[in-house]
Amino acid sequence: MKKVIVIGNGMVGYKFCEKLAAHPLRDQFEILVFGEEARPAYDRVHLSEYFSSDDADKLLLAPREWYLENNITLRTGEMITDIETVTRRVFTHKHDYFEYDYLVLATGSSCFVPNIPGVDKPGVFIYRTIEDLDAIKDYAQKLKHGGNIQSAILGGGLLGLEAANASKELGLETHVIEFAPRLMPRQLDKAASDMLQTKIESLEIKVHLGKNSKEIVGEEGIEKIDFTDDTSLQVDMLIISAGIRPRDELAVKCGLRTGERGGIYVNNKMET
Repeated sequence: MKKVIVIGNGMVGYKFCEKLAAHPLRDQFEILVFGEEARPAYDRVHLSEYFSSDDADKLLLAPREWYLENNITLRTGEMITDIETVTRRVFTHKHDYFEYDYLVLATGSSCFVPNIPGVDKPGVFIYRTIEDLDAIKDYAQKLKHGGNIQSAILGGGLLGLEAANASKELGLETHVIEFAPRLMPRQLDKAASDMLQTKIESLEIKVHLGKNSKEIVGEEGIEKIDFTDDTSLQVDMLIISAGIRPRDELAVKCGLRTGERGGIYVNNKMET
């Protein structure tokens, strides 16, 4: 029986398992999946719905039982740290190793965090996982005794607007900060973006366009954001959703060819 190892239990890693589990030749493969997060794959696209339901299980693409029923070994909370392509082995952060016949890289992406002075201050968060949302919710709860909480989202793309909706769901005064002169600049032209902005503002979310963040200011935590145009915005929290970068560090480490801007080179069969 051939051993298949899948690195990554996100939406793509799960979809691969689903397809292989339904394949006529499924019995020829032993499947082992590694996921860094503590829970099985969930729907990141609808992450903001977690704030309204407060039930992470509703986002699951499949429960743990599904993996058992399909004879798939799922190891969550376990990170692959190295790949040996010659010996066909992967190594975990627990210093275990596992051999494979086929290796599937479904490592996904990580948040791009701009190099802004003060970005490591308390009250600055990224928006990527359920744990991130828990941290945002807990921090907001600690601040609520002080009246209205001002929350800013750095990034006016699709994920940024999702984060803004999540912030609004928490009852926070929400601002969206976008470097470009319009919202969702990669997807929409000006007319469509103007319509979107009108809709966003009708939800009482304030939009700040053409803003280049210069510094995150505060003593014990974030207090304001200074911009390069000499304006500033008083905020209690900042959620960064300024784009993503491919998780290709494993590929780089084991000598696979990657692109100048990241990502792994593949052929038309998705082979490295």
